[in-house]
Amino acid sequence: MKNKPTKFYIMPLQITEARGIFCVHGTLNSSSATILSRHIGRYLGSDRRIVINLDRITSIDVNGASALQELYDNAAKRNRQLTILGKTNESVFSSLQKINSTYILGANQA
Repeated sequence: MKNKPTKFYIMPLQITEARGIFCVHGTLNSSSATILSRHIGRYLGSDRRIVINLDRITSIDVNGASALQELYDNAAKRNRQLTILGKTNESVFSSLQKINSTYILGANQA
């Protein structure tokens, strides 16, 4: 049986998931970052490999970047594999630079 992508709509953020790859579309700010953190946090308790693709983020603020850093730290504490893609997205890269966290970005391959 083929896996159908699951969609979660969060205004102004959209998260789609297929086989452990979460594609995030839209704006990642203080309100949407909380929802993203809660959603991804549910999967950190499992043994699943998690990939967050941020290539389609249109804007991200420092709160969104900090939420990504917290997700990364939580995954490391739980010894879970979390890959965050988005090095080629200038908005994501520059926001993570502001908080000295560009190292959380993995290679842009899932």
